[in-house]
Amino acid sequence: MIVLLVEDDEDLGELLKYNLEKNHFKVDWVLDGKEALEKIKTNSYDLIILDLMLPGASGLDICKEIRENSINKDVPVIVLTALSDEDTKVKGFSIGADDYVTKPFSMKELLARIEAVLRRAGYVRKAILEFDGIVYDKRSKSVTVDGNSIYLTKTELQLLEFFLEHPEQLFSREELLEKIWGHDHNETTRTVDVYISRLRKKLGDKGKYLKTLPRLGYKLTKE
Repeated sequence: MIVLLVEDDEDLGELLKYNLEKNHFKVDWVLDGKEALEKIKTNSYDLIILDLMLPGASGLDICKEIRENSINKDVPVIVLTALSDEDTKVKGFSIGADDYVTKPFSMKELLARIEAVLRRAGYVRKAILEFDGIVYDKRSKSVTVDGNSIYLTKTELQLLEFFLEHPEQLFSREELLEKIWGHDHNETTRTVDVYISRLRKKLGDKGKYLKTLPRLGYKLTKE
């Protein structure tokens, strides 16, 4: 899922982007209202997270533009703001915001709000992921291969989940380091190779689907 994040506070923006990507969202982050207006005219999103107090154009004006004149008019919008007065909230809802989160907030709360908004909009994030006999149940954190249970370490499980959520997509070693180990990791690309090798072995015959593309990276594919 692709999220447009509009937040001019760089520290908060970095934190939000990191946590959203950690939860398998692709994030397009902009810092001012004018750029956000350009984005909503040319790019399609699955969710928009929108600060109200922005340079260039206000969040309320952007929300109004989203609902009236953009290709994202039906996309869920979550408003972030330090303003907690009732009039501001009512105005935000009246021009099309789907939810309203007051700063400061916890990431746990925001992620729960995101899931609720996406669910109401008809988006369902699958609890069970499957790829040709490889089955991962996110609720129980269990993995089976052709019906047989296998044990994966936390990192191996994160890698498998990421590939199952992005089948047929190519990822470089650097991208995988950032997605799985985070922005501040101290690992090398060799670490990715080691974990991919371990994961392949545990998947048995199905490990063949984790393909290496020389100098490019890895992808989960039947090709």
